[in-house]
Amino acid sequence: MSGGTWRFPGVVRLMSGGAIAETADWMLLVALPLFVLGVTGSPLITSIVFVLQAVLTVAAAPLAGLLIDRTDPWHLMGGTAALQVIAVLPLLFVDSAADLWIVSLVAVVQSVLGAIIEPARPSVAAALVPSDHVAPVNQLLGIGSGLARLVGAPLGGLALGLGGVDALVVATAGAYAVASVVLFARARRRPDAASPVSDDTAALRTLEVDAAGAPARATFFSELGSGLAIVAGDRVLRRLMLVAVLMSLAQGLFSILFVLFVPQVLGGGDVEIGVLRGIQAIGALVAGVGLLGVVGRVAPARLATASILGFGVLSLLIWNLPALTTWFPLYVALFALVGAPGLLAMTAMLTIVDRETPAGHRGRVTSLLFAALTALQAVGTLVGGFIGTGPAFTVSLQVQGALYLVAGLVALTLGRHGSA
Repeated sequence: MSGGTWRFPGVVRLMSGGAIAETADWMLLVALPLFVLGVTGSPLITSIVFVLQAVLTVAAAPLAGLLIDRTDPWHLMGGTAALQVIAVLPLLFVDSAADLWIVSLVAVVQSVLGAIIEPARPSVAAALVPSDHVAPVNQLLGIGSGLARLVGAPLGGLALGLGGVDALVVATAGAYAVASVVLFARARRRPDAASPVSDDTAALRTLEVDAAGAPARATFFSELGSGLAIVAGDRVLRRLMLVAVLMSLAQGLFSILFVLFVPQVLGGGDVEIGVLRGIQAIGALVAGVGLLGVVGRVAPARLATASILGFGVLSLLIWNLPALTTWFPLYVALFALVGAPGLLAMTAMLTIVDRETPAGHRGRVTSLLFAALTALQAVGTLVGGFIGTGPAFTVSLQVQGALYLVAGLVALTLGRHGSA
């Protein structure tokens, strides 16, 4: 059923163009904080850049979703990638700490522009394939994102280390330019493509009402808030957002607790941290490719539940296993397994959004989902950073795993509509 998903016109172009743009995103995401830290020596200033990116990405989500739904999304993605080429050029004028405002401005603008392309891809993907291929095409996008992270993160550090900011600008601008060319041409919607709930009653809730009680023309602000109205009016989407909140808090905690766990508990260092981070990404890609023929046959609610619960169980196993052994190869194997549930859970959640959302509002709801994931992951990372060491650190490890288990239990309630 799903083995030939990549053969549908536009799928490979969407996956490759998005992955190339995301590779450049990861290069900047890794290199810019390294540059700021190297110039200032201040982790606080470096973290402020991260927080600014997250805050403005979330703030831009409603407008990004509206643009996705009201413009040609292919042209929007290609045009956005072209703007990213221009937006990275000011880094060429950075010479000293006095120019850090330029770095912050570039980081913020790039994160906002990235907030348009990321939710646009799954929204476009559903229009390229029949409904029974929606889950596999979402998984293909996840594989592309995994490749982008695996390639872009080390390339960003390598470009900065070997050639400085100028090399970083050339590499990222080139990647964005290629992505723009790949994404700009519009692919036709298939007549048998996925058609989520066609009832527009949810959208009508966002319209103003005239004196006679009839729905009036939609205003800009009602259109902007219609994604929230649809989520508020749909039981499955409300619970899906709760799942996203819990999962993102847990993922944010995981990202920072893992960095503390390796040296404090396993006795490792930078090499071990790098190995475990890399093997997690590789594990996700291997699982993503290996399970392409499976995800289309599993109800998305069940896939989300199993994946999130699996992540929780694996997290708790990793955190508590040192009581028995700290043998490093065993943790390499466990971290490879941890990579799979995140990819599968995201595939399932995007598929549920596709099925529950009116086609003309898919971009807005998908943008809200990504905004929730970004915001709460940032919160989780900040909370984890404050914990540090001591008893609070030990307790937080268990809380992190428990959050995934709670998210998985909430995902169980998505079944009726989300699994259909």
